[in-house]
Amino acid sequence: MTTELPAESAPAPYVVRFRRLPPVLMVAAGALLCGKAIRWIAGAAHGGHPERIPPPLALAVASILLTAAGAVRLARARRTGGIAFAVDADGIFMVASPDGARRFPWDEVSALVLFSRRTEFIQGTVRCVGLRLHPTAPGSPERHLAEFDQAVSRHDLPLDAWDRIRRLDRRPSREGLVLAVSVHAETRGWRYRATPLARAMRAHAPGVPVVHEPTERYHDLVGWRADQEELRRILEDAELRPWC
Repeated sequence: MTTELPAESAPAPYVVRFRRLPPVLMVAAGALLCGKAIRWIAGAAHGGHPERIPPPLALAVASILLTAAGAVRLARARRTGGIAFAVDADGIFMVASPDGARRFPWDEVSALVLFSRRTEFIQGTVRCVGLRLHPTAPGSPERHLAEFDQAVSRHDLPLDAWDRIRRLDRRPSREGLVLAVSVHAETRGWRYRATPLARAMRAHAPGVPVVHEPTERYHDLVGWRADQEELRRILEDAELRPWC
């Protein structure tokens, strides 16, 4: 008589969802400010005392921004079933801007990069999650550098297009692109916990490292993508007009 051992259960996926309360509050606050602006305008039109309440322009702008930002976050969460980021047996799912929601299979991912960037308007930082793709994957920095070298060596481009390509900032160097990310998401409306995330990565993809990078490395990690977009625009412009 033999006793069958229970099959080992598959590791649970790591799933992070968008928080619904903040965008709902943003929409509600925007509607409230919009109502105040309407009352201000109505009061001013009937000889009221506009100096007692804030100017209507500031209220209107604030209400539009709050309502729009809240509505965008709600719509984004609705499109993905509320999921912002996930790690499972099939790969990594993330909602990145401007790429949108996408799943990356494990055979494309070489590293998960955790980093931060400084915010422009309010002093502080926002945490980011980025993916370093394999050199052969579409959207990898190596593919970009290969396309750049190919464009520089072309002789069928207009002279001004060739000059624009030559002036592109190629930094960081090839050595600096070791952890350059092809896609990343800012943790706005959701948060990750580093320890459970690292545990899920070890369970589902033990060969894919989780790397923490300092804030100062933000440009080295994502800056090459601006050159990628500019190179694409230059080549598209050159194709749209004849070469003389």
